[in-house]
Amino acid sequence: MKKIMKLFSILFLITLALVGCSSSDKNDAKKVAEEFVRNIYMVDAKKVAEFKTSFPEAIGVGDTLTKQDEVIKIFQSLDKNIQSLMTKEGYEDIVRCQFNTVSTGICAKGNYTAQITDFTLGENLYGEDNDKVRYRYEVKLKFISADGKSEQTDASTGAVELIKENGSWKVCLCTINQFPKLYK
Repeated sequence: MKKIMKLFSILFLITLALVGCSSSDKNDAKKVAEEFVRNIYMVDAKKVAEFKTSFPEAIGVGDTLTKQDEVIKIFQSLDKNIQSLMTKEGYEDIVRCQFNTVSTGICAKGNYTAQITDFTLGENLYGEDNDKVRYRYEVKLKFISADGKSEQTDASTGAVELIKENGSWKVCLCTINQFPKLYK
Protein backbone atom coordinates (compact mmCIF):
# COMPACT_ATOMS: atom_id res chain seq x y z
CA MET A 1 0.00 0.00 0.00
CA LYS A 2 2.84 2.40 0.88
CA LYS A 3 4.50 1.67 -2.47
CA ILE A 4 1.25 2.47 -4.33
CA MET A 5 0.82 5.74 -2.41
CA LYS A 6 4.45 6.65 -3.09
CA LEU A 7 3.98 5.86 -6.80
CA PHE A 8 0.82 8.03 -6.95
CA SER A 9 2.67 10.86 -5.20
CA ILE A 10 5.51 10.69 -7.71
CA LEU A 11 3.06 10.59 -10.65
CA PHE A 12 1.18 13.55 -9.18
CA LEU A 13 4.39 15.58 -8.86
CA ILE A 14 5.43 14.72 -12.41
CA THR A 15 1.99 15.79 -13.69
CA LEU A 16 2.24 19.09 -11.82
CA ALA A 17 5.71 19.69 -13.28
CA LEU A 18 4.49 19.01 -16.81
CA VAL A 19 1.48 21.31 -16.41
CA GLY A 20 3.77 23.99 -15.01
CA CYS A 21 6.15 23.67 -17.98
CA SER A 22 3.40 23.97 -20.59
CA SER A 23 1.87 27.05 -18.97
CA SER A 24 5.29 28.71 -18.65
CA ASP A 25 5.80 28.11 -22.40
CA LYS A 26 2.62 30.11 -23.09
CA ASN A 27 3.77 32.83 -20.71
CA ASP A 28 7.09 32.97 -22.56
CA ALA A 29 5.17 33.50 -25.82
CA LYS A 30 3.26 36.36 -24.17
CA LYS A 31 6.50 37.87 -22.88
CA VAL A 32 8.09 37.72 -26.34
CA ALA A 33 4.96 39.22 -27.94
CA GLU A 34 4.86 42.05 -25.40
CA GLU A 35 8.58 42.79 -25.73
CA PHE A 36 8.25 42.86 -29.52
CA VAL A 37 5.27 45.24 -29.55
CA ARG A 38 6.91 47.53 -27.00
CA ASN A 39 10.07 47.71 -29.12
CA ILE A 40 8.06 48.56 -32.24
CA TYR A 41 6.21 51.48 -30.63
CA MET A 42 8.62 52.95 -28.07
CA VAL A 43 10.91 55.58 -29.56
CA ASP A 44 13.41 57.41 -27.39
CA ALA A 45 15.56 60.42 -28.29
CA LYS A 46 18.56 58.19 -29.07
CA LYS A 47 16.58 56.19 -31.63
CA VAL A 48 15.34 59.42 -33.25
CA ALA A 49 18.90 60.81 -33.41
CA GLU A 50 20.22 57.58 -35.00
CA PHE A 51 17.43 57.68 -37.57
CA LYS A 52 18.06 61.34 -38.41
CA THR A 53 21.80 60.71 -38.76
CA SER A 54 21.17 57.73 -41.05
CA PHE A 55 18.52 59.47 -43.17
CA PRO A 56 18.98 63.25 -42.95
CA GLU A 57 17.43 63.87 -46.39
CA ALA A 58 14.53 61.44 -46.01
CA ILE A 59 12.95 61.76 -42.60
CA GLY A 60 9.86 59.60 -42.70
CA VAL A 61 8.66 56.84 -44.94
CA GLY A 62 8.81 57.09 -48.72
CA ASP A 63 10.24 55.94 -52.04
CA THR A 64 13.78 57.10 -51.33
CA LEU A 65 14.02 54.62 -48.44
CA THR A 66 12.96 51.58 -50.43
CA LYS A 67 15.47 51.94 -53.29
CA GLN A 68 18.71 51.25 -51.46
CA ASP A 69 20.10 48.00 -50.07
CA GLU A 70 22.20 50.12 -47.71
CA VAL A 71 19.03 51.40 -46.13
CA ILE A 72 18.00 47.86 -45.16
CA LYS A 73 21.35 47.36 -43.43
CA ILE A 74 20.87 50.61 -41.52
CA PHE A 75 17.33 49.59 -40.56
CA GLN A 76 18.68 46.30 -39.24
CA SER A 77 21.22 48.12 -37.11
CA LEU A 78 18.45 50.30 -35.65
CA ASP A 79 16.33 47.41 -34.47
CA LYS A 80 18.62 44.82 -32.98
CA ASN A 81 16.08 44.50 -30.15
CA ILE A 82 13.33 43.13 -32.39
CA GLN A 83 15.46 41.14 -34.82
CA SER A 84 16.39 38.61 -32.15
CA LEU A 85 12.69 38.13 -31.28
CA MET A 86 11.65 37.24 -34.83
CA THR A 87 11.91 34.46 -37.37
CA LYS A 88 14.20 35.28 -40.28
CA GLU A 89 11.27 35.44 -42.72
CA GLY A 90 9.14 37.55 -40.39
CA TYR A 91 11.95 40.04 -39.93
CA GLU A 92 12.65 40.24 -43.68
CA ASP A 93 8.95 40.99 -44.26
CA ILE A 94 8.77 43.88 -41.81
CA VAL A 95 12.04 45.37 -43.15
CA ARG A 96 10.77 45.10 -46.73
CA CYS A 97 7.60 47.07 -45.88
CA GLN A 98 9.47 49.38 -43.44
CA PHE A 99 7.10 48.38 -40.64
CA ASN A 100 10.03 48.19 -38.23
CA THR A 101 10.86 51.89 -38.64
CA VAL A 102 7.41 53.47 -39.03
CA SER A 103 7.31 54.68 -35.43
CA THR A 104 10.88 55.96 -35.49
CA GLY A 105 10.44 57.70 -38.86
CA ILE A 106 7.24 59.45 -37.79
CA CYS A 107 8.78 60.53 -34.49
CA ALA A 108 11.90 61.80 -36.28
CA LYS A 109 9.80 63.73 -38.80
CA GLY A 110 7.73 65.42 -36.09
CA ASN A 111 10.61 65.65 -33.60
CA TYR A 112 8.78 63.50 -31.02
CA THR A 113 9.52 60.58 -28.77
CA ALA A 114 6.92 57.89 -28.09
CA GLN A 115 6.18 56.23 -24.77
CA ILE A 116 3.76 53.43 -24.02
CA THR A 117 1.37 54.40 -21.25
CA ASP A 118 -0.75 51.23 -21.28
CA PHE A 119 -0.49 47.86 -22.98
CA THR A 120 -3.05 45.06 -23.28
CA LEU A 121 -2.35 41.67 -24.79
CA GLY A 122 -5.41 39.49 -25.41
CA GLU A 123 -5.79 35.75 -25.14
CA ASN A 124 -4.32 33.35 -27.68
CA LEU A 125 -6.70 33.31 -30.67
CA TYR A 126 -5.51 29.83 -31.71
CA GLY A 127 -6.65 28.18 -28.51
CA GLU A 128 -4.55 25.29 -27.32
CA ASP A 129 -2.17 24.93 -30.31
CA ASN A 130 1.22 24.47 -28.68
CA ASP A 131 3.44 25.60 -31.56
CA LYS A 132 1.58 28.69 -32.77
CA VAL A 133 -0.07 31.60 -30.95
CA ARG A 134 -1.74 34.82 -32.03
CA TYR A 135 -2.58 37.69 -29.72
CA ARG A 136 -4.48 40.88 -30.37
CA TYR A 137 -2.97 43.89 -28.68
CA GLU A 138 -3.85 47.46 -27.82
CA VAL A 139 -1.20 49.98 -26.98
CA LYS A 140 -1.83 53.48 -25.62
CA LEU A 141 0.86 55.98 -26.49
CA LYS A 142 2.11 59.38 -25.45
CA PHE A 143 4.02 61.41 -28.01
CA ILE A 144 6.24 64.08 -26.45
CA SER A 145 7.85 66.90 -28.41
CA ALA A 146 11.65 67.19 -28.22
CA ASP A 147 11.37 70.43 -26.25
CA GLY A 148 8.93 68.76 -23.82
CA LYS A 149 6.33 71.50 -24.30
CA SER A 150 3.66 69.47 -26.04
CA GLU A 151 2.20 66.00 -25.65
CA GLN A 152 -0.32 63.99 -27.64
CA THR A 153 -1.96 60.76 -26.63
CA ASP A 154 -3.20 58.11 -29.01
CA ALA A 155 -3.73 54.38 -29.36
CA SER A 156 -2.97 51.59 -31.78
CA THR A 157 -4.31 48.06 -32.15
CA GLY A 158 -3.08 45.04 -34.00
CA ALA A 159 -2.09 41.42 -33.72
CA VAL A 160 1.15 39.54 -33.27
CA GLU A 161 1.68 35.90 -34.23
CA LEU A 162 4.44 33.66 -32.89
CA ILE A 163 5.67 30.19 -33.70
CA LYS A 164 7.97 27.89 -31.82
CA GLU A 165 11.33 27.72 -33.57
CA ASN A 166 14.04 25.51 -32.08
CA GLY A 167 12.25 25.54 -28.73
CA SER A 168 11.93 29.34 -28.54
CA TRP A 169 8.97 31.58 -29.33
CA LYS A 170 9.64 33.85 -32.32
CA VAL A 171 7.42 36.50 -33.90
CA CYS A 172 6.56 35.53 -37.47
CA LEU A 173 3.87 38.12 -38.24
CA CYS A 174 2.70 41.44 -36.90
CA THR A 175 -0.19 43.54 -38.14
CA ILE A 176 -1.50 46.95 -37.22
CA ASN A 177 -5.28 47.34 -37.47
CA GLN A 178 -5.44 50.92 -36.19
CA PHE A 179 -2.48 53.24 -36.63
CA PRO A 180 -2.02 56.20 -34.30
CA LYS A 181 -3.40 59.36 -35.94
CA LEU A 182 0.08 60.90 -35.86
CA TYR A 183 1.22 58.23 -38.33
CA LYS A 184 -1.17 59.37 -41.06
